[in-house]
Amino acid sequence: MQWSGSLHRLRTLILAFALGAPCLSRAQYGGAFVIPVSPSILLGPLLLLLIPLGMELSKSDEARVRELESRGDWAGLAALASRRLSEHPDDIYWHELMGRTLQRQGRCGEAVKHLRLAFDARLVQTSPAGDAAFAAGLALGLCEMAIRDLPTAAQTMTRLRTVAPERWEPDYNLGVIHALQGDREAARAAAAVLATKRPEMAEALQSRYLDPASAPPQIESPPADGGTILAPPPSRTGAPAVPLDDLRLAIGSRALILPAGRWFLTGTEKKMIRAKRAHRESWTEIPVSTAHAFALAAGTRVSAVLVFSTNTRQAFGMSLWDDEPCMVRDAVFVERFRSSFYTPECLSLRLVDAATAMASASLRPALQAALAAGGTLPAAGYEVHYAHYGMDWMVSATWLLPTQRLAGDLAGDLDAIHWAHALANVLRPLGREPGAQEVTVPLPGPMP
Repeated sequence: MQWSGSLHRLRTLILAFALGAPCLSRAQYGGAFVIPVSPSILLGPLLLLLIPLGMELSKSDEARVRELESRGDWAGLAALASRRLSEHPDDIYWHELMGRTLQRQGRCGEAVKHLRLAFDARLVQTSPAGDAAFAAGLALGLCEMAIRDLPTAAQTMTRLRTVAPERWEPDYNLGVIHALQGDREAARAAAAVLATKRPEMAEALQSRYLDPASAPPQIESPPADGGTILAPPPSRTGAPAVPLDDLRLAIGSRALILPAGRWFLTGTEKKMIRAKRAHRESWTEIPVSTAHAFALAAGTRVSAVLVFSTNTRQAFGMSLWDDEPCMVRDAVFVERFRSSFYTPECLSLRLVDAATAMASASLRPALQAALAAGGTLPAAGYEVHYAHYGMDWMVSATWLLPTQRLAGDLAGDLDAIHWAHALANVLRPLGREPGAQEVTVPLPGPMP
């Protein structure tokens, strides 16, 4: 199933609503970095709009919150909320602000206690419970799904269904939870209720979780770079995929230890990236290698794709890189970690179907090799990209994860962001630390 434009905008709005994150659309670095999204989420500072005041907020605090939010300084916002909670430990506003800020940072494990307090308090503030309680409860339930506390998430979504019987989100997420738990009968019951409220979301639940279908190898859409891509027969591919039995993917002195699974290495390519020392005029070409790999789940389903790049040897003194890895089209989430233009660090996430994934220049080699090996592509997945161009070293990793590995199409964005931040924390030392580096990469849960 391919998402329609209106449904994609709906997903983007719900994600922004859950995260309270206006930076999804903010231009950075003088307009050089723009993520287009639906204008409907550009109404103002979402944190202050979505969280009703539990107290008379001082003008200085309100100004500070707006300033930190406009800069995307979530660490500073969390620190402010922490200080205010030390002074007012029972204030619901600051608990909810803290929870949403931690959620925005991909720290759902820490956010749930604050969101739970906020949700419970909102439920008793008004009778019947209004939009404020529903917003807090939805944020809580999505975070619980992101950390895979599915039984608790089911309880939260069931409470939300009581709070707002007319809303479709609880039924959708309950369907996802039941599907991930293997209770297909309960999932289908949720889908039946959902169909009476939002038919397109019932269709999404059905196709993604109840009757998932792999994409056929014939790819009709041309890639973004203008080439023509058709899935080649095995005789036209390059070297066959090689099983990666030790789960160690190494380039020079940098190595990734991959999660357990049937991994295959499809090849390694080399290119040169220009870099130079600060305050110097001359550029030097730095050799960078890129490895392509994919994993198969039970049968022939592609369960993950990885593209890993780093320089093969240390580039002593290089601190300015002539490369821009952070320009991402159609992203639902982008973060640059306040990095500079010449030494960027960025994390991005976008939802792709099989044709879009095959059109990606970075994903294409591994996907072609997977098809040639008899694999079947996921009908939809998340493309997660992390890059860090630091002093002496660069590292870049692009992953394709089927949506079935993640907790739903709305909570799935949050689940993917939660994992993407964990990935960034794991990979960051490869771009910063000298000497040999070997890191272990986690993945979300297995495909159902």
